[in-house]
Amino acid sequence: MPGANRRTEAARQVEEDTLLDRLAAQPLFAELDAADLERLAHGARLRRFASGEPLWFAGERAAHFALITGGVVQIRQMTPTGEGVVVGLFRAGEAVGLSAALEHGIFPADALAISGQVEALWLRADALDAALLGSVAIGLAINRALLQHTAALRAKIDIVSAGSVPRRLAALISYLIERFGHPADADAIAVGVNLHREEIAQLVSARVETVIRILSRWQKAGWLTTRPEGFEIRRADMLQRILETPGHAD
Repeated sequence: MPGANRRTEAARQVEEDTLLDRLAAQPLFAELDAADLERLAHGARLRRFASGEPLWFAGERAAHFALITGGVVQIRQMTPTGEGVVVGLFRAGEAVGLSAALEHGIFPADALAISGQVEALWLRADALDAALLGSVAIGLAINRALLQHTAALRAKIDIVSAGSVPRRLAALISYLIERFGHPADADAIAVGVNLHREEIAQLVSARVETVIRILSRWQKAGWLTTRPEGFEIRRADMLQRILETPGHAD
């Protein structure tokens, strides 16, 4: 049926154009020309994940990587005892799974959507290989993506090495404000990342009970207010005071 074939081809072209537009809109690849974008986007797909849904699990073959275009992705590693350890949080404009895709290996950790729906461009590892062979600009963009990923993982080290649990919590919240915060009103900063207490405890390497106790005290003091979509901070100066106080303890 020629008419049906033409409609299918037209729909496919619209989808490809949409993918190229989304890829070009990402700061990471904004400097690429049309030919480079087409190389990188060959066989790409746009995927959406509900909060809590996995993009992939550790051990799966890394035949692709994900460029996040909306939402927040949590990278979680499981210990031999079956406990989850959150090792990083990634936002729109950042790539996850890139190192594994470059190595054509397996994903070393789980990738989970959190804080509402995640939208990501699913980019193929074989297309990335071909694109890198034909473009210096793509190589530079991939290097920037790897540096972003390294910085996000290094932040976890800075948080857990901040000292006492209150200092680690203050470091974590300050980091979340820097990466995900925006003004809520004249006195508050909103952070649209809804982390469970268990996930916060994993990020700061502390017991859940300790984290709950400290955050409850901060809430009662009016520094922090939890929301369904995340939380608000009204006393960011107190977080800085905790971080600057040597030996601060709970």
